[in-house]
Amino acid sequence: MNEQTRGLSRRSFLTGAAGMGALAALGLTGCVAPKNAAERAADVAAIKNGNASAGASGVDWLGTAPEIASGDIKETVETDVLVVGAGMSGIMAGATLAELGANFVIVEKGAESAATHYDIGAIHSRWQKEQNLDFEESRWINEHARYASFKNDQSVLRTWIENSGATVEWIADTYTKHFGQESKVVVDTENDNAGGTSYFIPPECHHVSNPGFVNERGQTEHVKAMTKVIEDDGGQVLYSHDLVKLVQDGDGAVTGAIFKVENGYKQVNAKKGVILACGGYAANADMLQARDPEAVRCITSLNYNTNNTGAGIKAALWAGADMDGVGATMVFDRGIVKPGQDAGMDESGNWATNGQFNLGSQPFLKVDRNGERIANESANYDAIPFAAASHPGGVWCQVFDVNAPADVQIFKTQGCSANTWKTTLKDKTVDEAYKKQLDGGLMMKADTLEELAGKLGFEGDAKEQFLKTVENYNAMYDAGADTQFGKEAYRLSAIRQAPFYGAWYGGSLLTTIDGLRINKHCQVVDKSRKPIKGLYAVGTCSGSYYAGNYPVYLVGNCLGRQVTFGRYAARHAAGDIA
Repeated sequence: MNEQTRGLSRRSFLTGAAGMGALAALGLTGCVAPKNAAERAADVAAIKNGNASAGASGVDWLGTAPEIASGDIKETVETDVLVVGAGMSGIMAGATLAELGANFVIVEKGAESAATHYDIGAIHSRWQKEQNLDFEESRWINEHARYASFKNDQSVLRTWIENSGATVEWIADTYTKHFGQESKVVVDTENDNAGGTSYFIPPECHHVSNPGFVNERGQTEHVKAMTKVIEDDGGQVLYSHDLVKLVQDGDGAVTGAIFKVENGYKQVNAKKGVILACGGYAANADMLQARDPEAVRCITSLNYNTNNTGAGIKAALWAGADMDGVGATMVFDRGIVKPGQDAGMDESGNWATNGQFNLGSQPFLKVDRNGERIANESANYDAIPFAAASHPGGVWCQVFDVNAPADVQIFKTQGCSANTWKTTLKDKTVDEAYKKQLDGGLMMKADTLEELAGKLGFEGDAKEQFLKTVENYNAMYDAGADTQFGKEAYRLSAIRQAPFYGAWYGGSLLTTIDGLRINKHCQVVDKSRKPIKGLYAVGTCSGSYYAGNYPVYLVGNCLGRQVTFGRYAARHAAGDIA
């Protein structure tokens, strides 16, 4: 195998406020024409009116596979295994194939590297066993399925159970081998409290680091590290390969794929299989509306990979694949907006994109535009966004007083929301920590609750109800019991001491997590559950694992699925496992 037939690349991933303006006006990419303003306005109206199909304009997000003339294909490459996409799942597939000495090509749509994620969920790793942290797998698999309303596939879950621990061990051992220093693995045991909703929260989150390859924060950049591993084994990074369609033989088996490259079209023929690892469809506004209109109703911030246009999913569907019956999204409660801003798209197809604001995940009082409390604020990140989807504008307001820095130390939330109490508000006032939001009109400050209500946009009956809701909330704090929604007493907080603060939020979309139906070997299946020969799907391009939304209490599980299935699919395609 020469360097021209093996390659790797990674997507760019936009997070936070930076780059949010570039995410506006997202249209359908590929061979289907984007919607015009009138069509988008019809879809927006359909969503606001509760039309679950969200397809009032009749635009077909799937379309049909484009016809590519043989004369337009400027280059043809032969290989055994083709990996399409080099994010966390694809990069692990590539590194596995490199380790096996397989003949493979790995390509990526983007022109630069993707961001790395750090929390890797696993079970039965040697570190869990050494620390007596291993947990009951039967409970995990049933809790996971219950969260998904059993719309997922438990045989696919078992693939994670049987392979995730070994995958984390392989990652650590691979770093030790290639970078010459011992890898360090920490099993996170802090995430043991999901708040007022009682979930099974196993210690599955692993942090893998190696001194030989870390960023300025001391974290191992997994995508960059595994890229180096592939290059050390003779591989290559191939960027700017935009998937157009899959290639099939007369019996329907997938034998390769065609890509749009700088000088035209390129075909890669794969004798043993194609692994789709090219992400979900968060950057495809039309597909998102059709698949998960309820999420669209509450989204204000888009923090996803802009290359995730559903290209892999569409290509597989054109080839006869089946897809999950319902959409599923990973939505966090942090999409800060100015007062009066609605969630969702406007009539031109643009979104409100002020970025994520970590404070939104704190369990302070949250109310809707009528001044009514929405739900128990002490729950998973997706709880309030989806609850707010049925409230005016799909948004909510978070309210607290000057004692917020002390309050968050008592709340001690889990996961990445812990940054608020561990760093941002630690030994700082609200004004010091959030000067940017206060100066930018995203957070309001007032000396009285009545003044705060006005600044937040409450008027008339809504203002009166807002003040009454705060009064009732304070009374429950005094009584030490949430008699309305059952939040734990320690996560109630008084709102009495000036100055008072408030901010409006919607959901922040990270990614879609439904996708192509797969079997336990990560093979894409058709509507009869028969595997399509030669076709695999991993990462957020694949489905069968989640349904509805993401169980945030399983910290690191999404990334754990990506790396585990990326490695498993590569081994299966290469013939390393049956």
